[in-house]
Amino acid sequence: MDKSFKFDKKTFIIGTLAGLARSCIVLDNCLKKVGAQGASSQNHNSENLGMERYEFILASDEGTIEAVVEQAGDCYSVNLNGKYAGTMWQDESKGMQWKTEDKNLEPNMWEISVHLSEAFSRKGFPSLLMGTYPEILATDWKTSETLEVILKENTDMEVFTAFLKDEVLNLVTFEEHLDLIIKKENDAYFVIVGIN
Repeated sequence: MDKSFKFDKKTFIIGTLAGLARSCIVLDNCLKKVGAQGASSQNHNSENLGMERYEFILASDEGTIEAVVEQAGDCYSVNLNGKYAGTMWQDESKGMQWKTEDKNLEPNMWEISVHLSEAFSRKGFPSLLMGTYPEILATDWKTSETLEVILKENTDMEVFTAFLKDEVLNLVTFEEHLDLIIKKENDAYFVIVGIN
C-alpha cells in the first residue's frame, strides 16, 4: 500500500475524531450552562443581560402556552408557562435542523423554531420587543403598520420612550415602516415612535 494514502487516512480519522470530540464538549458545556440557568431564567440578573430573550404565545389543545426562550451561545433555554422545559439547538451536521433531548420540549419545538426564525422579521418584532424589555406587558397589531405596545403601570413612560427611541433601531433588521404606539396599561396617554 502507498504510505501517503495511509497518512491521509489517519489524518482524516484523527481530524474526524477531534472534531466530534470538540462538538461533544461544546454541546455538553452549553447544555450544562443553559440547564443551570433554566431554573432561574425568570430572574433577570446581571449574568442574563447579554442573552437574547424572546416571548411567544403557543397554541395547544389545552389552551395557550407562554413560551420564554433565552439564547445562551448556540443553545436556547425554553420555559413553558413558567416552568423549565429544556434546551434546543440547531444541528449543523443535519442542515441546521432543530434538536432537543428533552421530552417536555419536543411537542412544542417545531412551533418555537418557527417563532425564532421570524424573531428579527417584522412579524416577529413584538416577541423580540417583549423579550428585550420586561416593562412591556403586551403588544397588539392595530394595522399592518401600527403596533400598540402596552407598558406596565409602574413604568416611567418618559424614560422608557426616550430609551426605546435610542435603542430600537439596534433591534430592527426589516426595512418596512412601523409605528409603535407606546402607552401604559389603563391610560389613554400615548407616544408614537416611528421606525424606518
